[in-house]
Amino acid sequence: MFSDDDRIRPWRDNRYYWEYNGKPTLLLGGSDEDNLFNHPELMMRNLEALAECGGNYIRCTLSCRDPGNLWPFAMVDGRYDLDRFDARFWGRLRSCLREARKRDIIVQVELWDPHDFWDRGDAKIWSRNPWNPAMNVNYTAENTRLKERWDIHPSTQPTPFFLSPVLKDDVLLSYQEKFVVKVLEETLDFPNVLYCIDNEVRAPPEWTLYWARLVHRVAREHGVEVQLTEMWDPWDLRHELHSVTYAHPELFTFTEVSQNNWNSGRTHYERLIWFRNTLMKYGGPRPMNNVKIYGAPEPRKQAIPELNVDRFWKCIFAGCASARFHRPPTGIGLTETSRRTIKAARTFTSSFNLFNCEPRPDLIEDAEREAYCLAEPGETYALYLPRGSRVKLRAGISKVKTMWFNVEKCRFTGTETLVSEDYVFRIKPPSRGLWLALLSTS
Repeated sequence: MFSDDDRIRPWRDNRYYWEYNGKPTLLLGGSDEDNLFNHPELMMRNLEALAECGGNYIRCTLSCRDPGNLWPFAMVDGRYDLDRFDARFWGRLRSCLREARKRDIIVQVELWDPHDFWDRGDAKIWSRNPWNPAMNVNYTAENTRLKERWDIHPSTQPTPFFLSPVLKDDVLLSYQEKFVVKVLEETLDFPNVLYCIDNEVRAPPEWTLYWARLVHRVAREHGVEVQLTEMWDPWDLRHELHSVTYAHPELFTFTEVSQNNWNSGRTHYERLIWFRNTLMKYGGPRPMNNVKIYGAPEPRKQAIPELNVDRFWKCIFAGCASARFHRPPTGIGLTETSRRTIKAARTFTSSFNLFNCEPRPDLIEDAEREAYCLAEPGETYALYLPRGSRVKLRAGISKVKTMWFNVEKCRFTGTETLVSEDYVFRIKPPSRGLWLALLSTS
């Protein structure tokens, strides 16, 4: 058994980060599928590999569109019955949560994935989806607002499925509610679960607010305080849809900034800093999660490992609470490169008090060079130098011990003491390439 203090929740001493089992923790992850629970053999391989390299975070989209996946409903005479659940589907889900818990891995569950609700080319996902009126025995296109055919990409126009509260589609809503309640009944017993309403959605705010209130109500009835967020589709965190999340701290106890990971370089980092500062105006700090970090320059392109790794480190140095490599082909999943990076991130961030630090871009004087700083001023300064550039750090103290960390070898490789009369340290990496540095007063 576990107590409420064992559950994943924002860390009480710095709510930008998580705590689990009563201790602050940085969530680091990667996997080769988003819906691992629906790929049982791959799930076990990924969980073992992730735990071995120090990872503790996976994504669990309740998606069923891949070959071999199960849908949550039982089939009767060639059509699904939304009043009858398929025990095999829910058994897979609970098995995933149970195996993850054994390894202290946090699972972020997404209730809906809009990509399951449209017909993409020859895949015809919506045409075989149990929620399609043509595929179930419970309702029709006449007594709901649903269409039997829908081939519009969800980022262009949401399907009526994601408009049910707005359209007052009570027939559909009743079955949607039954599904969400079932998800909660199957998962609330686990202390290692975070909840996200959608994957990259562009539905109206009424949709998200409806489900947020329902999730909290059902959780309270079970005596559980849940951690909930939404993942909006726009890449720009300044888009008005993202304001629905940060302006409702009473509903959304953490934030999901994954779509920002389509951006690169300074834009990628600076949007995270903007979002972090905005949270202070709307209820104060909350964890900023990255359940998927892309490695492709744009959608439908192949991931570039170096780009994926760079975005991963920038998320950490922007003070985010989690960083997870997205699945192939637009991410590098749980490859040798991602496992090595996760191990390096765990080793490096465990060598100082990360949870007392904050991103301090203002301490970097060489604005034209890429360098990123996490600091507990007067005590510790961590630097990420993606290209091994020389930079100046305005530390406000006169003497520091500097340790260089080699990501490829996952170890500190050298130590030197720096002294500065003007409190500005000239930092020169051992060589070109990706370097991390740790500067401390002790």
